[in-house]
Amino acid sequence: MPRTFQGLGPDSLVPKVIPSALSALKLGAEEGFVLSRVDGRVTIAQICLLVPFDADVTATILGELARVGAIEIPGGEVAEPLPKLTPAVPGTPVASTKLDGLDLTVDQARRIDEFFSTLGTRDAFELLEVTPEADKKEIKRAYFKLSKEFHPDRFFNKSLGPYADRLSKIFQSIKAAFELLNDDARRAAYLDSVQR
Repeated sequence: MPRTFQGLGPDSLVPKVIPSALSALKLGAEEGFVLSRVDGRVTIAQICLLVPFDADVTATILGELARVGAIEIPGGEVAEPLPKLTPAVPGTPVASTKLDGLDLTVDQARRIDEFFSTLGTRDAFELLEVTPEADKKEIKRAYFKLSKEFHPDRFFNKSLGPYADRLSKIFQSIKAAFELLNDDARRAAYLDSVQR
């Protein structure tokens, strides 16, 4: 059944690589893998079948690749390209530079993008960035650390653009993972199911 992805358009569209933009990009493994499937003939739906990620994660990665100028999706509804960087003070390191029109630094946006693009592939432990051997104290500490970083209230009254929805989804995933792993019975059942 045909599907339409928010921020991309119908899954029947065919993305194309923009070779001139590739040399300046630093892509993660997931982005590089999805990009390697874009050849100007394969549809979004086919790319979703060719990669080991959830279709929504793949669509998010394709949207990000389009936003950074690595690909184009003719006929798609891709969000505007990433805003230009505007240093608050000349000489400010790029990492602390804010994105034009948004109340986020480049590092914050990058961290949100990286975490969001892997939501569909992380298990509960990976969401909290702990090992399966972590005790309740470690899990609680990890949850509070990530909450400080991703809780939507941290960015209250800030201009976040598309990052507001990503933060909300990240936080909900982290919260669900914490609730699961903090409950002894649910954690035991979860561990049993993932070890099979």
